[in-house]
Amino acid sequence: MPMAAAARPPARVVLRPQDRLLDHQAGPVLDRLDMPRNEAARTLPAGLVCHRILAPESRLEQLDALRCRELVLDGSSIARIGDGVRVDYRLSARACHRLTALPASLRAGTVDLSDCLALESLPPGLSSAFLDLEGCTALARLPDDLILRGGRLNLRDCALIDALPPRGMVAQLDIAGCGRIDAVPEGFRVTSWIDVAGSGLTAVPAHLAGIGLRWRGVPVDARIAFRPHELGIGEILGERNAERRRVMLERFGFEAFMAAAAAEELDADRDPGGERRLLRVPLENDEPLVCVSVACPSTGRRYFLRVPPDVTTCRQAVAWTAGFDDPADYAPLAET
Repeated sequence: MPMAAAARPPARVVLRPQDRLLDHQAGPVLDRLDMPRNEAARTLPAGLVCHRILAPESRLEQLDALRCRELVLDGSSIARIGDGVRVDYRLSARACHRLTALPASLRAGTVDLSDCLALESLPPGLSSAFLDLEGCTALARLPDDLILRGGRLNLRDCALIDALPPRGMVAQLDIAGCGRIDAVPEGFRVTSWIDVAGSGLTAVPAHLAGIGLRWRGVPVDARIAFRPHELGIGEILGERNAERRRVMLERFGFEAFMAAAAAEELDADRDPGGERRLLRVPLENDEPLVCVSVACPSTGRRYFLRVPPDVTTCRQAVAWTAGFDDPADYAPLAET
């Protein structure tokens, strides 16, 4: 009885930076195409079918017609991913600073477009469970027909976006740094938590009562997020979680905290803006809080700037805020 022929494993292609990809190299179906940091190929063969295409930091500029389960283009030169491209599981194009176009009706479980600085719009019909748009600073709006399938929507620091889609459901919503987003539509559901740091929200929406809150990743309660004036000095000093205490300090305000906590004065001098003071408050289970108090020469407005705990003079503190480790190197002609 003849022995059955062994199944041939799917083809795998690995390209060096100088290699070009020709149609006959691709073949009808590939299991995996590895071309990290490839400098030769500007596109891929039309009709290519491949389970995984890994092309981070490559010189790919445009893709028009291919199908894959996973497409990774992080840090590449890609500017356009055409409508003929189908990605079934994961599209990752992090820090693709030239990317401006994505395929219409893109459906992938994970779509990561964080830090795509030139991306001004998303395609109609986009559907994803995990959509990451963090740092897409040119993106002005989300499509009304965006489909979110219960995972996560990350809009952190997308400062131009002013509204969420009218409908959708996610477990996690990050709108930190989205100062124009001041509401969550009733048709938009969140089941786990919202990160509200620097957003336009002033309270938890009624239809999301009981949802968890975060402040740039740190779990907080509604008082810390929306009513920091209700916090007490003893409560802040007694908070054992260092990250949470730092958020409480930020929300309460360094100036108000230093005054209420009777901060120790480490140093004092003067500059063109007036008096400068270096103040210190010890914190339990954490490095001490050290701030320099300075005034703007033109407006007279006073600022409290946090500096490293080993700083001992006002001059050293101000030099550090300007990026100088050695205060002797800090010699501005004028301060504003």
